[in-house]
Amino acid sequence: MSSEAVSVPQVEVATYQAPRVTITPVTEVIPSEPVAGSHAPGAYQHVLLHTRTGELSFHESTEHREPWNPRWKATNDIPRETWKRWYPGTLFVPGAGPHLWFEPVPELLRWTIDSGNYVLGHPYLDVEAANALLELVAPYAQELLDGYFEAGGELDWSAASARAGRQLCRLTSRHREAAPPEVDGDLVDFADVVACFPQVYRPELLTLSLDKLAEGREWQTRYIGATEHWHQEVKKVFGQPYRDGSGVGLQVLGVRSWYRTVLMDGDPRPARDFADWDVEHRALAASGITSETSDAALDAWIEQEETRAAQQGLRLFGAKDAAYSHRARLREQDWDRLAVVGAECARLEKYLAERRQLVTRAISWGYGDSDIAGRARVSRQAVHKLSKKADGQAGAPELA
Repeated sequence: MSSEAVSVPQVEVATYQAPRVTITPVTEVIPSEPVAGSHAPGAYQHVLLHTRTGELSFHESTEHREPWNPRWKATNDIPRETWKRWYPGTLFVPGAGPHLWFEPVPELLRWTIDSGNYVLGHPYLDVEAANALLELVAPYAQELLDGYFEAGGELDWSAASARAGRQLCRLTSRHREAAPPEVDGDLVDFADVVACFPQVYRPELLTLSLDKLAEGREWQTRYIGATEHWHQEVKKVFGQPYRDGSGVGLQVLGVRSWYRTVLMDGDPRPARDFADWDVEHRALAASGITSETSDAALDAWIEQEETRAAQQGLRLFGAKDAAYSHRARLREQDWDRLAVVGAECARLEKYLAERRQLVTRAISWGYGDSDIAGRARVSRQAVHKLSKKADGQAGAPELA
């Protein structure tokens, strides 16, 4: 492990001021029998949790109650609006891994209920059973919401919220049984990792715009404990050994919110990425920035845009990167154009030399200056000066 000292910001990531979970009562369920021309039903019953409102509800897909369009040869052929109606929200799967943890928290989460004739002892839920299941999972749904981190108006997963999400998976499975906390020992918050291993902290990420910062946070969520030569040291402290002894499972959560908290530095204003700001205000298009704009002028424009955002109660990120990248693109365009113009001038130079030769010949043939000038597309004075040179008079310039 590297012994290099790294100064790590001391921050406390705020938790979500979560709404209270409210259960939407189930009053009816749909028949399990498929209609003619539809697919046979599978596990079509689900639990939904709205992460912003706390609404906990029971949902049934009507896929088996609607005739199947013969043009749909694969799931991708189904219209998106139809699929989202059948299967709304983001599925929280039992083996949910880093992909769920590094993406923004969905507004709507979905758990598939193990139910149906193919699940021994767990037929499709009727009204009473559906309501009982919602009551059973409600405390864990509340734990999930209460466990979220929140920084700058954005929610993020924590080990606590992920553990609660897994409990909902267990309670909606055929086993209908929660597990003790140690079962989810592979879940750990980034704040705990960076406190023990400061080398994990990457301060250069804080210089990026919010969208590019997300890429760096994704990398850390995916690969802490796996990539750097000293990362195996992390797994000696955090994580959970696999049952077969093949290694240690480690799921790192809260990377987004930790860096975002450092970036906000206590500023309560909502964060706005410059890309979103530019879509709304067309700031770069109206900036007047050219390839010749100086660094000082760019910095002044950046400060102006940040001030404009502040007047709207926003904290703007990524303006510097966007402005300098914009100027770099303009310079690259000019650089490419220089090659085109240079090649064109080189081509034209050949014709200019030939024109001088032809004009000189025409002068020797006795054509008048005006006639030659009209045909050669030059001024009569230029032909006259070339005539003087042909006569040996000093100082006469060449034909341009």
